[in-house]
Amino acid sequence: MRIGLLTTSFPRFEGDVAGSFVLGFARALAARGHRITVLAPEPSERRTPPVFGDAIETRYVPYIRPHGWARTFYGAGVLDNLVDPRAWPGLVTFPPALVLAASRSLRGHDALVSHFALPCGLAAALLRAGRPHVAVLHSADLHVLERAPGGSTLARALVARASHVTCVSQRAREKLIALLPRAQRAELALRVHVQAMGVEAHALAQSLPERAAARAKLGLHGFTLLSLARLVPIKGLGEALDALAAREDLEWIIAGDGPLRAELTRRAASSRARIRLVGEVHGVEKLELLAAADALLLPSRPLPSGRTEGAPLALLEAMAARLPVIASDTGGIGELLDFGRAGLLFDPARPGTLLAAVDRARSDPAPSTRIECAQAIARKHDWQHIAERYERWLQ
Repeated sequence: MRIGLLTTSFPRFEGDVAGSFVLGFARALAARGHRITVLAPEPSERRTPPVFGDAIETRYVPYIRPHGWARTFYGAGVLDNLVDPRAWPGLVTFPPALVLAASRSLRGHDALVSHFALPCGLAAALLRAGRPHVAVLHSADLHVLERAPGGSTLARALVARASHVTCVSQRAREKLIALLPRAQRAELALRVHVQAMGVEAHALAQSLPERAAARAKLGLHGFTLLSLARLVPIKGLGEALDALAAREDLEWIIAGDGPLRAELTRRAASSRARIRLVGEVHGVEKLELLAAADALLLPSRPLPSGRTEGAPLALLEAMAARLPVIASDTGGIGELLDFGRAGLLFDPARPGTLLAAVDRARSDPAPSTRIECAQAIARKHDWQHIAERYERWLQ
């Protein structure tokens, strides 16, 4: 099957975190014998489209000039990029550029997949021409649809013209269903499914280095937290830094990059906890951190705008690596952790609950039940199983 994949985020090179789950999605379908053509926004830095194997072709969609104004996508993500005035024009120019590029590039393709509703889902709906179309919606999509003028009309058009729609959590699905016309909810909801993005769970678990060697290499001695995240407000890292600032008995490694790096570095410098901001990590570096840490800390929080997390990839990676998880109960996180059976949850509005969860993670003598539950959930989200479902939806 030849599948056209429309997205606003896709890795620009091997190891790039931007849209890494979209690449995982494409690779999973390619492994099942399909050929994928990816249409993604042209990045601001001049790059040749990356090569990710013979079955995946990446094509960039130019959408604005001068070239340096291509600031809408990549980096911190569209919603966080909008603090830069140069990012705004792309919201207007990219949709027609995508439709034009897709109309030319995806002729003869058997099916379409869109990642992110606006504009990719609507562009695919416009160009479907009787082909199967699966629209993949993420938490940011639902946030925008709930608040955009005519958002309910857009949601209805998207669901009505897609073969199937997937949402990354049950909470996200409920938000989408609530946007649909009441008289048609039951009918349209039959095509709306819950499916988080995936990880190569088995391969990740098999690739982990030996824990003692990893800790020695990283110079770790005491209880160590790990966060893998973009440094943006929704990840709640600043608030967690404040909550843990007095804890001299722990170390916290924050791996990632983003617009808040300078602010977080300043806060970390005044903390009594040992905090390292190590930038983005890939490959072996990430595996070493997953093996060496004592727990993953995911302190995401709802933003004042109402935006929440979906189902973070770092959470599934930690679960697959048998790394205990401490996470805030927001968005789709609690759902993915089976409401506390697969990890420790805390209330992001109450810093004391974060401290209590950290203390519990340190003192819990037998977290094996949670670890086994977490790993079982991660295995259900292995790309191999997810690709099988999408293959059925694309028939």
